[in-house]
Amino acid sequence: TVFAPTNTAFSAFLTANGYANLNDVPTAALKEILLNHVLMAKVKSGDITTGYVKTLAKGNASASNTISMYLEKGSGVDINGGKTNGGATVTTSDIEASNGVIHVVDGVVGLPTIVNHAVANKNFSTLVAALTYNPASGFAGILSGTTNSPFTVFAPTNAAFTSFLSETGYSGLSAIPVNVLQTTLKYHVVTGANVESKALTNGQTVTTFAAQNFTVNLTGGPKITDASNRVSAIIATDVQCSNGIIHAIDKVLLPKF
Repeated sequence: TVFAPTNTAFSAFLTANGYANLNDVPTAALKEILLNHVLMAKVKSGDITTGYVKTLAKGNASASNTISMYLEKGSGVDINGGKTNGGATVTTSDIEASNGVIHVVDGVVGLPTIVNHAVANKNFSTLVAALTYNPASGFAGILSGTTNSPFTVFAPTNAAFTSFLSETGYSGLSAIPVNVLQTTLKYHVVTGANVESKALTNGQTVTTFAAQNFTVNLTGGPKITDASNRVSAIIATDVQCSNGIIHAIDKVLLPKF
């Protein structure tokens, strides 16, 4: 399956990245960008459902685990949150070829960062709001970049944040002290490692960006026991990004303060 950008989409990509033409794009980078539009299976528009698929591209975070793509099926199909988030929207679907199918898209789909993937999935909208709530922290910028990367992020869903606010008594993000919010967010991030789910072990101690640990438990399904002895289930795994990997969890992890 090939999501094929139009000439206009490629022109916009070249302009946005300061390239005069395709010859200016480094060959290795261009190869991965192109592979990021290809799935190793024939997927027609009627078969697309909202969720993650794997492209053939590889980012800098992993030499083996290929990049994830988030497809959102509504009245149409958005890829990685659409053009405003480095993705695209399908404009023409189901062009049959002898060896697959082509869907025309209105943008060149870039290799998504941790933040791109968080923005693309509406189940993480509260997490995105938390990451961007205090711009002075630069936290969203950190997770968009490569310094201290690759990152492994255990990402709480919207429902997890709703439960967290109820549990702690905070009326909303604005009511959480800045240091509490920043330390809590950092407690969900591991720096310098792209940890796939297959690398998690029972009883594993994980040191986080907040300089506090949590423990992984695999009995009865993968779970995390945080510093406050609360247990969160890992409910989705291995969303591969260009600068790290995301695992979704059903409870906000709570460090010690």
